Amino acid sequence: MPKGRSSGKNSVKGTPKRGLPGLRPPKRAGGMSDEDSVNGGDTGSVLSLSSERGSFEEGVENGNSLENEVSESMSNNLEEKLSEWIEGLTEKAASVRLSSLSNLTMSLSSTFLPEALMGRKETLRDNLEKILKRGQRGEQVLASTLLSLLSLQVGAIELDVATEDYNLLKPTLQSLLLDHTAPPLVRVKCCQAISMGAFLADSSLDDITTLLNLLEPLFGLNNAKSKDEEESGSKGEGKVVGKTCGSLGGAAIAGWSLLITLMPAEFLLRKAKRWIDVLQKLLDGGELEVRLNAGEAVALIVEICQLEDAESSGEESKGTWSMRNGNSEKVDMGSLIFKLRELSVQSHKYQAKRDRRTQRHNFRDFLHAVEVPSLFSL
Repeated sequence: MPKGRSSGKNSVKGTPKRGLPGLRPPKRAGGMSDEDSVNGGDTGSVLSLSSERGSFEEGVENGNSLENEVSESMSNNLEEKLSEWIEGLTEKAASVRLSSLSNLTMSLSSTFLPEALMGRKETLRDNLEKILKRGQRGEQVLASTLLSLLSLQVGAIELDVATEDYNLLKPTLQSLLLDHTAPPLVRVKCCQAISMGAFLADSSLDDITTLLNLLEPLFGLNNAKSKDEEESGSKGEGKVVGKTCGSLGGAAIAGWSLLITLMPAEFLLRKAKRWIDVLQKLLDGGELEVRLNAGEAVALIVEICQLEDAESSGEESKGTWSMRNGNSEKVDMGSLIFKLRELSVQSHKYQAKRDRRTQRHNFRDFLHAVEVPSLFSL
């Protein structure tokens, strides 16, 4: 006989249905059919997109407005801080003056605020001049750096004001630069400040020439024999400061290189040979900064004077370069190119790894500038 259905507690009555128990298909809102949902759903999507677009544009406008308010508020706060720091330069406590100088230097290094400085330029200039004359070593270093930044910011909008500041502070900077008892770092920063100020100011050619003559002894250029001295047979040491010129000599070369770009072509072409001969000897300097600045100065002279290979000009002599303007004076560049190539691959173990990498990278650029003159013309 067939067994009867179990009537136990766990038994299930009837035939079980396929699918998961208790899971029902979702109902469409509003009783819409599939066809209605396909054909009529587009209107809702368009309205939704339009609403979202409007909300996005409104958010962008609000965001820009908020950003402008925040920027304006930060600018106002920074101007207030600038006034506070400028006033702090007159405090009796050296720590307060040092902190104010440091804050001003960091702010002007990262933020362009010439308008804010114009309103306090005389106060700031007078305070910096007093610090340069009677301040401590750290204060003088920061004050000189701050003068360079001040020249950059003010000179960008008011050339006359930058020229006035430079002419007033030039005697103080020049006195410190030539003071052999002053700390070396102070002299370096003064050299940078006076070079930057002269470059940005509306200076005459006579003033630039005087400053060039002031900088040249700092890296030994004035000790080299000139062409007239060699022809007359006058005795001269012909000594070039190489290993002993140090960081001050490197700063002097950098400032000198910046200022010669302001001189006329005739002046540069007349002195190019003597300059290159002296700078080539400085490439053997013991300090990396001296070698780098001397190499950059040589590449700059070659570029702005437009030296060309004598061989490519159809001349018989090789290893010499002549002036493109027809100057009869020849410049022997063979040994210089050899030296630049040597420094571009030099790798002495007694040098720091970072210094070796910096030297090779920079001298590869200098060598390329000398071997492949640009299209720049005077």
